[in-house]
Amino acid sequence: GEYLDFDITRAKIDTPSVSSEMLDDGIGYLRITEFYEITTGQFEEEFQALNDAGMKAMILDLRDNPGGSVATVTAIASRLLPKGLIFYQKDKYDKVTEYKCDGADFDLPLVVLVNGYSASASEILAGAIQDAGIGTLVGTQTYGKGIVQNLYPLGDGSAIKITVADYYTRNGRNIHKVGIEPDVVLELDAEKYEKENVDSQLEKAAEILTQAR
Repeated sequence: GEYLDFDITRAKIDTPSVSSEMLDDGIGYLRITEFYEITTGQFEEEFQALNDAGMKAMILDLRDNPGGSVATVTAIASRLLPKGLIFYQKDKYDKVTEYKCDGADFDLPLVVLVNGYSASASEILAGAIQDAGIGTLVGTQTYGKGIVQNLYPLGDGSAIKITVADYYTRNGRNIHKVGIEPDVVLELDAEKYEKENVDSQLEKAAEILTQAR
């Protein structure tokens, strides 16, 4: 029954899409929730913070990441992958566009967490890491969105999204409607997580990295 007046200022909000923390035994944990344009800078900050803290191995969490900007995932992949192809896309005319990197000096043991909601750009990164053999994928089968879509604005203010190409992983895998199978398939123990707040997939990742060192 009471009316309240507020002065509201419209502004662009940069939503945090990257977070990190140091776990036991020098294991750095870095989570990317989505690949926005601002994610590259956030990744650089968190990645550097982990290195400054003495990171000796890394867990990259891409679970529930629906994808996002191709330019962003390409930039982040370039900080982790050896020289060569990251992924490529092919349109209906068989025109191929390759995305490559010069090669990073990243050589730490790496585990990537994925699940059924890891899609599109997150599958590009996970697939490139798996194909390059620089990390172990842990979790469940990814979503399987291996297509490139462009957004075309219309005159009435709406827009239409059109599929323009398929993308292929570093080793030429088309994962559309298939997904990527992790190297270690492990369902999240939901009951344990709910009752004890223990992430069984994260535990497995840490165990793999501890044994690798």
